[in-house]
Amino acid sequence: MNPNLPYLHPYPFEKLAQLKHGITPPHDKAHISLSIGEPTHPTPHFIEETLLTHIQGLGVYPTTKGILELRMAIAGWLSKRFQIPVDALDPDTQVLPVSGTREALFSIAQCVVDASGGEKPVVIMPNPFYQIYEGAALLAGAEPYFVNSTEATGYLPDFDSVPERIWRRCQLLYICSPGNPSGAVMGQADHVKLLDLADKYDFIIASDECYSELYDDETQPPVGLLETAHRIGNSAFKRCVVFHSLSKRSNAPGLRSGFVAGDAEVLQPYFQYRTYQGCAMPLPTQHASIKAWQDEHHVLENRRL
Repeated sequence: MNPNLPYLHPYPFEKLAQLKHGITPPHDKAHISLSIGEPTHPTPHFIEETLLTHIQGLGVYPTTKGILELRMAIAGWLSKRFQIPVDALDPDTQVLPVSGTREALFSIAQCVVDASGGEKPVVIMPNPFYQIYEGAALLAGAEPYFVNSTEATGYLPDFDSVPERIWRRCQLLYICSPGNPSGAVMGQADHVKLLDLADKYDFIIASDECYSELYDDETQPPVGLLETAHRIGNSAFKRCVVFHSLSKRSNAPGLRSGFVAGDAEVLQPYFQYRTYQGCAMPLPTQHASIKAWQDEHHVLENRRL
């Protein structure tokens, strides 16, 4: 077995199940669900209808890269949502559909971390954190380095506290904005600081933006990493990969549909890796995803609710 497997901690809900084992809940108390990442509103009917309309697509092997129409829909959404020129994103080289962002956030570390050198690589991540980041680092043979997000820093990671010796060993940095679980939002200045560090120390930034469409001010949507990169002249999105999902945006976690976008020099070998490892998105799911990325009315209603 992979010698790094024993370093993986049980997943949070496995821990919770173990803690609750053998306990009978009191009948007079209401259940409090700790699955706070799971949407409570229904999936839009048009997504379900599209899925059923294209159900015959189950008889066809899907490709890892997905159909062009899906990648174009994703690129179009990114362009509109993050004010990036429509020709700045190449659907062929800078967009890759994935079967849910959890597997992509995990597998990106297996692809980009090089543990063959003498000094152990470091993967930096916020604390508290999505446990996938830690597991990905451990299985890639890297050392997780946790950056605390405290009240004093507005619940954003205190990257100023990271010593230079850690930055020098860093190969991958996970960020999450809006943050899980705090909801704290990184601004353009935060992105610029990290992009400068990535250039100086040569690491990749993996920006988990799966909660980007949940905000309470329609005039101030959270800024995205690709948006900042393009604004400061990084038009090729060097060292930037972002992760988005329909799970929260469209109340469709069971669809298992998301994407990775950004630096073509990262995504090309990642695509090759995914032809072996990745789960190709079924065609019915791809067609339902196209409709979801092209519609904003249900997203506005979701935010209102």
